[in-house]
Amino acid sequence: MDRQAIIGFVIIAVLFVLWMFYTAPDPETARQQQTAEQTQEEEQKTPADQVTEGDVETPAAAEAPAAADSTDSEAEGKYGKWFGHLVDGRDITFTVETELYDVVFSARGGTIKRWTLSDFTTWKDNPLQLIDWKRKNDVNIVFASSDGRIVNTKDLYFRFSEYPENGKVVLTDSMTYSFEAILPVKGDSVAIVKRYVVRSGGYNVDFDIEMRNMSEVIANYEYEVLIHSPALSERNSVEEASFSEANVYVEDSRSSFNADDTEERLREAVQGETDWVSINNKYFLSALIARDEFKGNGAYVEGIMKPLPDEGQREIYEAGIMVKYRGNEREVSHFRVYIGPMDYELLQTQHEGLEQILSLGWEFIVRPFSEYFVMPLFTFLHKFIPNYGLVIIIFSIIVKLLLYPLTKSSMKSMQRMQKLQPLISEMREKYKDDQQKQNVEIMKMYKEYGVNPAGGCLPMALQMPILFALFTIFRSTIELRHEPFMLWIDDLSAPDILFSLPTKIPVLGMSFVSGLALLMAATMFIQQKMSVKDPRQKSMVYIMPLMFWFLFNSFPSGLNLYYFMFNLLSIGQQYLINKRHQDEPLTKVAPKGGKKKSWSERAMASMQEKQKEQEKLRKAAKKNRKF
Repeated sequence: MDRQAIIGFVIIAVLFVLWMFYTAPDPETARQQQTAEQTQEEEQKTPADQVTEGDVETPAAAEAPAAADSTDSEAEGKYGKWFGHLVDGRDITFTVETELYDVVFSARGGTIKRWTLSDFTTWKDNPLQLIDWKRKNDVNIVFASSDGRIVNTKDLYFRFSEYPENGKVVLTDSMTYSFEAILPVKGDSVAIVKRYVVRSGGYNVDFDIEMRNMSEVIANYEYEVLIHSPALSERNSVEEASFSEANVYVEDSRSSFNADDTEERLREAVQGETDWVSINNKYFLSALIARDEFKGNGAYVEGIMKPLPDEGQREIYEAGIMVKYRGNEREVSHFRVYIGPMDYELLQTQHEGLEQILSLGWEFIVRPFSEYFVMPLFTFLHKFIPNYGLVIIIFSIIVKLLLYPLTKSSMKSMQRMQKLQPLISEMREKYKDDQQKQNVEIMKMYKEYGVNPAGGCLPMALQMPILFALFTIFRSTIELRHEPFMLWIDDLSAPDILFSLPTKIPVLGMSFVSGLALLMAATMFIQQKMSVKDPRQKSMVYIMPLMFWFLFNSFPSGLNLYYFMFNLLSIGQQYLINKRHQDEPLTKVAPKGGKKKSWSERAMASMQEKQKEQEKLRKAAKKNRKF
C-alpha cells in the first residue's frame, strides 16, 4: 500500500474507532463494580428477602382490615370521599406459577406485585424478579376525581374472590382473576374492576379495565394506565442505563425517549391513537399493549437518571396510555401486559413494531445485516451447535469463505505491491524534487503491473457492516446473555477478563485485560507483518494492533472471538498465497483495449492534466517576470 492506500485505511479505522467509542461505555473499576453489585443486589432481592409469611393470608384475613397507620390516614384525606375508605386494608397476595414465570398478585392496587422469570437469573445467579419492589406494584390507573383529588390505584385495596388454595396455583392452561374497588354509593354498582387472564406458554397476561357507573367520579373523562421500569438485572449499571429507554407507538410510528440528565426530569406527551408503550433496560422489557381493536388516546412518558454509588447510574421511567372515558354505564378497555426478555421473535408476536426496540445498529446500513443475515444464521447454527462460542467460530469461517474471492485478489495485489517496492523506491529517489512527476510515474507503474494500492483496504471495508452488526448483537441480544464459551470466557456478551489491573489506567480507562482482545491484536500484528513491507509503513504494523487492542479491550468477548478467528484464517490464507506465488516474477500486464478506464488510469490522467496546467502556469509566470 502506498500513501493513498494508507490514508484510506486510516480513515476507515478512524470512523470505526469513533463509532465504537461513541457506543461503548467506559469500563468500571473493580471497586466500582463491587459497590454497584451490592447496590443492585438490594434491588434484586428475591420475594423471600422482601416479605414475610404475612403476605400470603387466607381470604378471611381480608375481612379484618388492619388498623390504619399515619400514612394511611394521610392517604384517606388525600383520596377524599370517593376513595378514602379504600386506603385501609391488608396486602393479601397469591402466586400463579407458569412454566416461564411466577406472578404474584396483590390486593393493594389490585395488580402485579412480583414477576419472577424461570429461565433467567441475575449476574449473581439469583432469581430474576422484574417488578421494582420499591414501587410495590405495577400496572396502575391514575385519574382526577370529581372532588378534586389525583387518584392512583396503587394505594387502594381491592377485593377479590378467586383466591387459590394455599395462596398458590400451578397453571397448566389459563385462569382469570378479577379485582374490584367498590365505591360507597348505589350499593356495589359503582366500581373499578381490573381483570387478568393468565395463560401458560408466554410472558404476557391479558388485562382489562372495567369502569362501572363512574361518570360522577372521574373528572375530565380520561384516565391513564401506567407501567414502570423493569428492575436492574446486570452487573454493569452504567451499560444497562445506556440501553434503558421508553418507547411509544402512536399513529403507526415509534418514538423513543431517553432520560440522560440527572438534573432535569423528562416529561413527554404524545397525541394520537396509541398501540403500545414500553420501558426496557438492556435485556428485559415491560410493555403495555392495546388489544382487540382498542386504541389508546395518546401516551405519556416520564423519566429521570439517578446516580448510584461510585459512578454508577440508573434510568427510571414510567409510561402510560391515555384512555378516553365516555361516561357509559359499563366501559371496558383491553390491554396486554408483556414482562419478559427482549427476544426478537417473541416481540414480533406481541404487536407490530415492538421488535424495533431492539438495538441492532444503524437503521439503513447495519440493522439489515443484523436482522436478515447475522441473527438468522446464528439461530440456524445454534439449532445444531449448543455452544455459542463454537457458533461464532463457524460463523467467522462462513464469512471468510464468502469474502474469499475478494480477499484473495486483495492479498495477491498486496504481494505484487511488495515486489514493486524496490522500483517505487527508485522512482521516488529519481523524482524526489518533483512530487507531481513522482506521483504520475508511480501511478503509471501501478497500471503497468496491474496493482491496486487500495486493494488491501477493501476486505476490511466490506467487513465493517458485519463488525458493526456483530457488535450490536453481542451487546444487546438476550440469546448471548451469560452464555459461556470455555476457560475464562464465561459471558460472550461481556468483556472476558483475563486479569484485573491494580488501578485504572488514566486516559485509556482500562481496569482489566481481555484475553481475547490480546489474541486479536496479536493476530492483527502477525497479519500486518506478513503483508506490509514498505519501510514507510513499518510504524503501522505496531500502531494499528496496539490501537485496536486498547479499543477492543472493553468490547464483548464474542466480538473479539470473531475478529480473532477471522484474523487467524486470514493469516493462513496469506501464508498459502505467499508460498504459492512468492517465486512468480513481477511482470507487466497486457493493456486492455476497448474497455472503460480503470481508476488508476483515470487518476493518472488527472495527475497528468494537473501537471500540464501547472507547467503552463510556471511558463506564464516566467514570461511575466521577463517583462
